Amino acid sequence: RHPGAESPPMIRPWDPAVAAVQEFPITTYQPVYFLAESLQDAKQRMREYCEDLHRPFFALYNDRTETVFIDRPVRRTQGPT
Repeated sequence: RHPGAESPPMIRPWDPAVAAVQEFPITTYQPVYFLAESLQDAKQRMREYCEDLHRPFFALYNDRTETVFIDRPVRRTQGPT
């Protein structure tokens, strides 16, 4: 329990889809922690989550030239305000 926190934080199983939409207020202590069985488990679950993300384009980083190749034109949209 954090000193000054109203209640102890919840511990939930590591699920990237759930963690991605979890709200974390900046004015209070973190209300939820996500716990993986191991670092390997966390990495595997994150990889699986990322494989299912919708990507309207493909980007590839070239570490030799330090450039990013994008396979089609991309327009930036304004995010939430």
